[in-house]
Amino acid sequence: MMRLEMRDNIDKIVREMRGLSKSKVPIAAAKALTFTAERVQAAEKSELERVFDRPTRWTLNSVFKRSATTSRLFARVWIKDEASSGVPASKYLPVHIDGGNRRHKRFEKALIHYGLMPADMYAVPGRRASMDGNGNISRGQIVQILSALGAAERVSGFMANRTQRSRRRNRNAPDYFVGRPGNGTGPLGIWQRIGNGARPILIFVKRPTYRRRF
Repeated sequence: MMRLEMRDNIDKIVREMRGLSKSKVPIAAAKALTFTAERVQAAEKSELERVFDRPTRWTLNSVFKRSATTSRLFARVWIKDEASSGVPASKYLPVHIDGGNRRHKRFEKALIHYGLMPADMYAVPGRRASMDGNGNISRGQIVQILSALGAAERVSGFMANRTQRSRRRNRNAPDYFVGRPGNGTGPLGIWQRIGNGARPILIFVKRPTYRRRF
């Protein structure tokens, strides 16, 4: 858990505050509160970089700050709780902060809704998944999978309008399937057919539990 300590010479501050006129006290207080909020915001971002493996820019920029003013003598630092697109950090960071179980991601909900994945399971990247620079399965491959399995057009945010050209191109898209290869001995998940074999792309697992990080 991150701990923020503030140590100041209180006697000196009191003497300096007494020397200020009443009109300047709110200004000084607002500046002090805003400065403190800025320090907290920077510390939170540093902590995110420390405890997570290659956090995304979206996650690092999810720590917001609201400065104090002379008419509103308080400052606020919080985790983004709304987003015009994508998932706000307040939806996925709490499980890492407090520990416990995470919610299903949007594409996981699609897999469950259309009967492709059991409702009590979660999808984790397999050994042959295409990963992005942040260590997550790439959005492009998620779109490919949902499209190949017939779920993409039903999931808002994962599929743009499909043109005739894109439909023709998708005929040559990778061949994905849900199941257990190896005569039913392999792990349940989404696999990609390659010749007579199959590559593990997403493996279905029971509810993952996260340890407290902050």
